[in-house]
Amino acid sequence: MKMEIRVPGLNRTMSSRTIANKHLRVISVDADGNALVEPVIDRTRMTSQQDTDPESTFDSDDGEDCPAEYRSLLATIGKPLVRIKFAVNGKLLQADGVNGGTAAAKDIERDPTLNFLIVFPEQPVRAGETWKDEFETTVQLDRSLKQGVKLRREYRLLKLDGSKAEIELKTVCLTPLRDPKLEMQITSRLLSGTIVFDHQLGQILSREMRVESQVINGIGPNTMVNTVMTQSERTIPNPKLAKRDKITNP
Repeated sequence: MKMEIRVPGLNRTMSSRTIANKHLRVISVDADGNALVEPVIDRTRMTSQQDTDPESTFDSDDGEDCPAEYRSLLATIGKPLVRIKFAVNGKLLQADGVNGGTAAAKDIERDPTLNFLIVFPEQPVRAGETWKDEFETTVQLDRSLKQGVKLRREYRLLKLDGSKAEIELKTVCLTPLRDPKLEMQITSRLLSGTIVFDHQLGQILSREMRVESQVINGIGPNTMVNTVMTQSERTIPNPKLAKRDKITNP
């Protein structure tokens, strides 16, 4: 992510990058096809920089040798914080915290944009056809008040290549936002891009997402914030992770 901030008398540029290795463990699947899943971050590497200041770095493999400001993040590596129940079509049904992840679970339930799966339609689709997933998230008006904001994910099946389905995704805000401060909060959730899904394995193979925005007066009068954010995700076969011991008592 790169963010350029312009305020009267001052211009700043902030950039950051995160590389994470994670795995998803399926705990159980019930008779209706609903799956209970634990996402786990195995390793994280982060860099951040402001203007020409020295770059701040973090690698979870460094253990306790990492900078003090990253110690709380280090404590989350290698263990699940949430267990998420998904419907057979990918819709998020419920999230429960484990290992102190109660707050993270509540965030996932309140904000459907945190669902990392595709929500498929009930009926089959052909190449060129579209389907939509509408939901409500919230923005903060002040310290105590929140406002509901309606978002829509629009999917299009671009093409089929054997078992691989290429899907286009666009996220749009349906609620008119006349306050630039609220627009600032919603920008990072409006991801658009392309997903490759293996419909035989039922698995996302890759995802390429991007957001570009410019908000005027988002952090005060006569200010401008330019944001460019990209996300790249891909499945990597890993026999070591695939052989993890099964959990018999979730």
